[in-house]
Amino acid sequence: MRCAILPPLIVASLLMLASCASAKLPPYSQVRDETLAVLDAVAKSVPEATEIARTPEFDPYPCNERLTFGTQSGAFFTGQWTIYVDADFDVPDFVERVPQILGEGWEVDPLGIPLSFAQVRMIRESPHMSLTVEESVQGDRKAVELLAMSQCGVPPLGDDTPTN
Repeated sequence: MRCAILPPLIVASLLMLASCASAKLPPYSQVRDETLAVLDAVAKSVPEATEIARTPEFDPYPCNERLTFGTQSGAFFTGQWTIYVDADFDVPDFVERVPQILGEGWEVDPLGIPLSFAQVRMIRESPHMSLTVEESVQGDRKAVELLAMSQCGVPPLGDDTPTN
């Protein structure tokens, strides 16, 4: 009896593992749009923004990059914005309020080392994304820096190894 049950159990286990390994990734355009929506929401919450400078978009970055110890297929989107504010804007207070601005689903991921400027790093599990918000001075201009990284998605060309 034991031998009759074992092969179907092995097959079922292998099928389950295969379905986990081949979980469908969302399209890169979707993860890009999700990330841009979060950047936009945070930017709109800066009441005294004088200018928003969006860093030109990078090529999709591979999720299986050895330097980042990545193991997933696909590519992730990185968005980097600088929001310039008036000289009297309280950037540290704004950075401290970001977790409340983002609301449920986001958790603070502490860096664990002291910094000489205000910073908060947030992680959202679904859809997965990280967002770092920090105080910055660009020349003589005060700013809020935003850096967001999306979950992995299917690259625009449908290729798991985008070129950089």
